[in-house]
Amino acid sequence: MKKSRIALAFVAGASLIFAACGGDDGGSVATEAPAASEAPASSEAPVTEAPTEELTASDVGITADTIKIGVAVSDLEAIRAMGISIPETLTTDHLFDRWNVFFEKWNAEGGINGRMVEPVRLVWNPLDPSTFDTLVADATVNNELFMVVNGTGLSSTARGLLLAAGVPIMYGDVMGQAELDTGLAISLSAPSETVAEAGVTAWMGSTDAAPGSVVGVLSNNTVVGSAAGKAAEAALTAGGFTPKLIEINSTQGDAAATNEEGAAAVAVFEAEGVVQTFVSTPFTETQGFWGAAAAAGLKFSLLDTSSSGCSAFGLSRAPAAAVGSDCVTAYDHSTDGTSIRPDTEFEAECRAFFDASFSEYYGGPSNPGVPAGNVYTDANGKTLNSDYTPQECALANIIYLGLTGAGVNPTRQSYIDAVLNLGEVPLALAGGGTGKFEPGKPFAANALHTVRITAAAIDTAPDANGLYNGCAAPVNCGVVVGDWTPIS
Repeated sequence: MKKSRIALAFVAGASLIFAACGGDDGGSVATEAPAASEAPASSEAPVTEAPTEELTASDVGITADTIKIGVAVSDLEAIRAMGISIPETLTTDHLFDRWNVFFEKWNAEGGINGRMVEPVRLVWNPLDPSTFDTLVADATVNNELFMVVNGTGLSSTARGLLLAAGVPIMYGDVMGQAELDTGLAISLSAPSETVAEAGVTAWMGSTDAAPGSVVGVLSNNTVVGSAAGKAAEAALTAGGFTPKLIEINSTQGDAAATNEEGAAAVAVFEAEGVVQTFVSTPFTETQGFWGAAAAAGLKFSLLDTSSSGCSAFGLSRAPAAAVGSDCVTAYDHSTDGTSIRPDTEFEAECRAFFDASFSEYYGGPSNPGVPAGNVYTDANGKTLNSDYTPQECALANIIYLGLTGAGVNPTRQSYIDAVLNLGEVPLALAGGGTGKFEPGKPFAANALHTVRITAAAIDTAPDANGLYNGCAAPVNCGVVVGDWTPIS
């Protein structure tokens, strides 16, 4: 059965939405939901009814009354204290509240199969690997959690520790095939190896580079990053090219040293005479490479094999050196360079729920293409607020449907089985609008396409179509340049 809409409908005029106040106390303030701002809903989703059997403590994190879910969020205050520029509205509390509005909605309507959802905030600092251990301890020793959810950014190192402890993970971004093979992981995007191979294959199908030419691959030494680099290397070899793979050390906990390794890789690629380089490392550790590549005139493309790699947020952080580069990705973007793509029905529902929850927080409704947490004033004085959060919305829908279908007394295994048997599910800003789960396919995306990094800045004036040099917002963006290609 097609699961076409989120199972979170408001009864008209009968519910409250809780908007994040964004303060350090992590609290929420109640505001009445506007009449036109219905939460995403699914007329075909199972209806929560009174259970016909006694509720029991059926598995870890399940009691007769509650389902305990860990919500992993970045410690943005710690990052900000380290001198990294982050918008004022993007706080650790807000990251948590972007999930909590869904849980509060479900609980207000009676929970799921008679149980309330109890979220537990798990915090880590992306720039401090030692905090991964704290997060994992909070998820496994200090709390008993049914599963852990994260939209994007959770380190593959932390994910590996959680999976080794038997904790299911719902992830909105790219995971490695080995993670998915554990039977405990569900993701929205295709595996990193699949994305890497697709990116290389797309380039080989259009290049005029001579067979045997040397092609660079820059990856890192995380399990997922290394697997992506090796997949790109294998695809190049199979296509008749000579790959030069360099893995930088991103597990050392020293961002400056990692960026220096990326810069040094450029000299190696130059010495090897590479005709093209594929970059599969996240933007947080690629600054050194980008700067050196620009000075050397090195041609490169991105592979969307890391968290936020080619999302609107990730590409908004891309420097001038990356402009003009292509990226093969499961993410969609707001424009093809000529007009803003209208929301699908599901995306419109996600946006309406986000606006009802957070318009007061941001001072107005969301705008397409504005990276998460940002508020801009463009050259004409127009205010543009953070876009809605597509991964949280899509995952919340999947979580609700999976828990509802997992039985009155769910187990981790019955939940995973229920998700894998959902069939078609809607996606927001990904995969062309829909994905599909089935046994043996624990990731949703069915297709990939190509976007091109395009330059825009806060002083870029909008054109007659409301675009900023082809972007939906006055920041560097991804412009769609390729059709959706099914994942083989």
